Amino acid sequence: MSTHPKLLASGFSAREREQFDGDGFTVCRGLLDSDFLAEVRAAFDQMWTAHSGQGRVFHQQLLTHPVFVRLIEHPAILNRHRELFGDQVQLLSLDLLRQGPNSTSADYAWHRDFHFPGDHVLAANTILYLDDITPETGQTRAVPGTHRGHGMPPVDGRNGPLPGEVAVTASAGDATIINASVWHTGGRNRSQGVRRGIYLYYGWWWLKQYFVERGPMPWQAFVGASPQRLSLLGQRMPAGDLHMY
Repeated sequence: MSTHPKLLASGFSAREREQFDGDGFTVCRGLLDSDFLAEVRAAFDQMWTAHSGQGRVFHQQLLTHPVFVRLIEHPAILNRHRELFGDQVQLLSLDLLRQGPNSTSADYAWHRDFHFPGDHVLAANTILYLDDITPETGQTRAVPGTHRGHGMPPVDGRNGPLPGEVAVTASAGDATIINASVWHTGGRNRSQGVRRGIYLYYGWWWLKQYFVERGPMPWQAFVGASPQRLSLLGQRMPAGDLHMY
């Protein structure tokens, strides 16, 4: 078992950043090396078996596991979010979603994760794919440019295709990083295999973490924690003066 995932990227490529800023999302290829991908898959299956009674597993459970503690600081993931939020980057949530074969989930469910006045990115959702994403397994879709302004997906169109939508095809170990304000949706798994995804939400340090009603961060996440991790988990100010905001 490796102690540190291989550093595969130091931040956004020029193409990724241009697409993220312009469209509101970008696909990042090959963020996990094969060894770490195998570890993350095994940890996913272990935690899903133990905690998926509510259909979703949250960071209050996941960050008891050392693999997920390492994942939130993986350079290929964290450094891209540092480009968006600087030293103020905070983990807002971490959760798992899984669709079994021939799922009965909806084909479309358009939404915005985060809606607030202004065009600056306040939060970003990274969907890390542990299985290949194809039309059969159910693709992430987004409508480019909808991260700008205040518009919401049309009520009468939230469960069907929208003009201009883009469907993501990806391999295991790839990720889609989404401005939390862009209109997006998952899809239905029609394949004979499972579809596993890890959702890592990052944003500004002064935002509240998601799902606080489910309890505090687990103590295991703080064992041997560096100043970076303490700040990432919302326990240490990234600077000593509130005027930094």
